[in-house]
Amino acid sequence: MGNKIKILYWLLFAVVIFSRSVAAVPLLCEAKLAEYAIPKDAFFLPESQAMELQKTLDRYGVVRLKPGGNYRKSVSIQLKSNQELYGLAGTKIPKVVIPQGTNNAILSGVSPEKIRFEGLGIIKESCVNRIVNTTIEVANTSLVNNLFTDLSNIRIDIDNSRGGYLVGNRFIRTMVHAAYPGIKIIGDEKKQSSGNLFVWTNILVPRGDSIIIKNQRDISFLGIEGESWNIENKAQHKGMLNVYNTDFLSIFMASGGDYAKRTGQFFNLDAKNILLQGVLMAASKNPGIILGNGVENLFTFKSMNIGLLKSNPSTQVIDFFYNRKPEFFVNQSLAEPNAVSILSAQPLNSAVATEKQIYNIWAPPEFKNLESPADFGWKSIRVNQPDSSELIQAQIEQNGIAELEAGTYYISKPLVLKNGQGLIGAGIDKTIIRAKSDEMDVIVGGDYVSGKTKPIKFVLADITLQGGRNGINHDPDGSGDRAQYNLITLSHVAIRDMANAAIQIKQIYAWDNNYIDYVEFSRNKTGIMQRPDAKYIGGDKAGMNYLDKNVFYGCRFMDNNLAIDWPAKRANNLNAFISSLFKGNDKILNQSSNNVTFFANSIFLDNAGDPSISSNSMVGFLRSYFSTNKPNTVIFGDNAFCNNCRFDNLTNNSKITRESSKGQVFISPEISNSGQLKFSSGIAVNNSTK
Repeated sequence: MGNKIKILYWLLFAVVIFSRSVAAVPLLCEAKLAEYAIPKDAFFLPESQAMELQKTLDRYGVVRLKPGGNYRKSVSIQLKSNQELYGLAGTKIPKVVIPQGTNNAILSGVSPEKIRFEGLGIIKESCVNRIVNTTIEVANTSLVNNLFTDLSNIRIDIDNSRGGYLVGNRFIRTMVHAAYPGIKIIGDEKKQSSGNLFVWTNILVPRGDSIIIKNQRDISFLGIEGESWNIENKAQHKGMLNVYNTDFLSIFMASGGDYAKRTGQFFNLDAKNILLQGVLMAASKNPGIILGNGVENLFTFKSMNIGLLKSNPSTQVIDFFYNRKPEFFVNQSLAEPNAVSILSAQPLNSAVATEKQIYNIWAPPEFKNLESPADFGWKSIRVNQPDSSELIQAQIEQNGIAELEAGTYYISKPLVLKNGQGLIGAGIDKTIIRAKSDEMDVIVGGDYVSGKTKPIKFVLADITLQGGRNGINHDPDGSGDRAQYNLITLSHVAIRDMANAAIQIKQIYAWDNNYIDYVEFSRNKTGIMQRPDAKYIGGDKAGMNYLDKNVFYGCRFMDNNLAIDWPAKRANNLNAFISSLFKGNDKILNQSSNNVTFFANSIFLDNAGDPSISSNSMVGFLRSYFSTNKPNTVIFGDNAFCNNCRFDNLTNNSKITRESSKGQVFISPEISNSGQLKFSSGIAVNNSTK
């Protein structure tokens, strides 16, 4: 076949229009969540008045609770249209009922006993954010265009078999631990549910079934990992992901495996048309993909061979760039690229069009400038400013989670946050902590964990850190070489002007399973810097310093020398950047030994580098926009997988790829005349050049 594979299709068929569709516009509730982790102007209800929670919510509409507090003395509450309830760090509250007809409601930063959507009407355009340790129930209720972000240790149980439907809902970062089934979505026989998108889904060791999907017109998963399901043999279904009686299924970037038994089957699928893209799974003794009788077409792109079992001999299976090699298979037989017949091209075009329509419900992110004139000229005056180090540290020690009023505070030594401690300001543009020297760190760990690994949480929200060596430094001297930062609260923070890194993670155990939202990394030498122990060669060791399953949502990386520097030794897994902005960086990404890193719904403006994005393993990009005026920029090195990305205004001799680039996959790219798409090995499907 030679070294170059370039397959080009042009979209010949009309895009599928859902009978019920939603517009790609930002939600009002989403715009509010982008302002603060916990808004100070909301009415504050103390723990001692927990029994007044419903009355207070009905009276004031917008209510905030104590971070980490316990309000479960109250009876169950209803959250209705235009009401907003905020906690932080898992504030405990009673059961929450969201009734039919609710619109533009917000539930954020809490751990309810249960969340239940009730009634036979429609609940729409509401936001459920930073929810931990609960179950979400939907019984014959219609959910339309709602946003669910950061669901940790939860179960989702949705049953529309007797009424209602799901249309255009986004679930961003869904983590299920031990519970079973972890996610169950049952639609009606008419398949009214469509346009629903799961972005970053992690299933951790359920005792029985993990995911069950049935009776959907279509559904998509972007970034999914399953880790050792059916631990106690209680499953009633064969796979980690089980999909039945569904017209279309799309999966982009998948990883994991049955590490406990090595017998589990990852995909048990009975959908008419299936797209599997970037599947990287651990081997099992049994076939990893089971296809039911109703499957007409399976298309895979750059996916591993994990074994396949077909129930229907007429099912067509086409594999592009199969098993990490620039090869093309039709029904598991090696074929030439021109072997794709019109019978194959038509369903492929239709599948790609359906997938694109699902992504089109997702509005591009919007960002506003949070800086003020006070952000400039401060270095010349900082040395002579009053020192607030002792004052702030004393508040942390006294309160655990300290709350700072609006103002600018200067510190001469690092602030120490131990497990369970935190610091909350009045807003990014209102509360600023500045280092009096570029030689000092601003925030450090203080648990000194060694010997036995210990999970650590901290809270940092609604605040700016400016100046210093590292904004947040987790290293053995402070955190200890066995510290594992897990389920932290890092929200609405700006980290600016750091001489080394905004966040340095150095020779500890890990940052594992964290949600970082609306954090700005600006004018730093490095945005996020990973530094494992140079002596690490394998195994479960202190200082191995891995980064697994960290999700960055609504974040901004601007004017850094290097935005992300992740040279892992023990491989990093399933890290994601979602609805984020990368602007004016000298280089965006330098990583090695990373599995299933992906960027989604993100914007890349005027970044430099040759290449700007460098990785020795596959990196995914979905529905993202690229433009640069920096001279001689090459956006991608090797191993880029771009789905529904737009490349526009590439000026000053800038390029998308080099002609020598390898392992490239582009699905439905939109490229202006100034862009170039050339590579040594790869695939371009539905290429559109203006």
